[in-house]
Amino acid sequence: MKTICVEGWRGISHSIALVNQFQLLVMLGEPGLQLYHRDVPFFMKRWNAREMPAGFSADEQARIDAIAAPPEGQTFDALLRISSPFASVLPEGQKTVTFMVTECGITPECFDAVPPDLGAYTRDHNRIVTPSRWSRDRLVDHGFDPAGIAVVPHGFKADTFQPLNALDRRAGRAALGVADDETLFLNVGVATWNKGLDLLVQAFARVRQNNPKVRLLLKDHKAMYGLGADRVLAQVAREHPGLVTADVLAGVSMISGSLDQTQLRALYGVADAYVSPYRAEGFNLPVLEAMACGTPVIVTQGGATDDFCPDALALKLPSREGTATDEPNMFGRFLVPDVDALTECMQAVAQGRVPRDTPERAAARTQLVADYAWPRVTQGLLRLL
Repeated sequence: MKTICVEGWRGISHSIALVNQFQLLVMLGEPGLQLYHRDVPFFMKRWNAREMPAGFSADEQARIDAIAAPPEGQTFDALLRISSPFASVLPEGQKTVTFMVTECGITPECFDAVPPDLGAYTRDHNRIVTPSRWSRDRLVDHGFDPAGIAVVPHGFKADTFQPLNALDRRAGRAALGVADDETLFLNVGVATWNKGLDLLVQAFARVRQNNPKVRLLLKDHKAMYGLGADRVLAQVAREHPGLVTADVLAGVSMISGSLDQTQLRALYGVADAYVSPYRAEGFNLPVLEAMACGTPVIVTQGGATDDFCPDALALKLPSREGTATDEPNMFGRFLVPDVDALTECMQAVAQGRVPRDTPERAAARTQLVADYAWPRVTQGLLRLL
């Protein structure tokens, strides 16, 4: 019997907590595995499962919540830490795998204190696990030993994130007030600078001014992060006078509150494209989930999504390396996606030049299930534990 203790977050819809919970569900089905969970305080005290639930079914959440804390003095074959900030001290003599993910790079604020020994995370049997090559390279930039960093991608819930049938897709669009002849663009990311929502708004405004039948749906994350997409709209309006007109704003909708997995699948499924012109991402799970739902995606080329976005399912935006001229207050590495290319890609979708259902897309989605369903990718994690 192999004994594993997971030390991290569960019960809420934060991305790190979601990844942990998806992995826990897979581990619970593994024979010969004794699983414990030690809860770590959330990064913000106001986060709670009642106001920001993870969105699993009642049965799934009950199974996750039922994983007990380890008895006092219990030893483990492996300890997996998955929360933020990262713990600065590793337990002596205990094999420890530390989940680390970063968008632009590591700063002292990423740890609960300055680590006394950076090499301890990758020495002997200890390892760092991160979800993309982009994130791994930023960890190496900080000084971590690349030989001790394993890239284990995130996955998606293949029994949930599937394409909608034509009837359900039409009904879902009608429920959102989207007509059959309208084009719906979607982004559910947080309104932080690295996500590039300001670039999306710029491109959408350009397309909308020439085509009143395009719509943009954004997710409001004020409950968890205190950040709303409305501030991005205001920012773009200030920086680009005359671009964000009343008609452009009329084409933008926002959805608030927590969404369960089925509701997320419905949003992905009714959209004509999921658009993520990010500057830096550690992974970008919504892009993977959207592709699993059969929805074309528009993403930045050169970043984390290069790992898992096949050409058959994604339109990729040319990008260049960001500099202090682009953002003087930004640290680390980031990309600058081409807004003109973004506008052209969105116009192509609106004009029907990006087919949704082709044999090539169907085959690519089948391969996506084989490579990135949670049971498959979690096996990569278990091999490290």
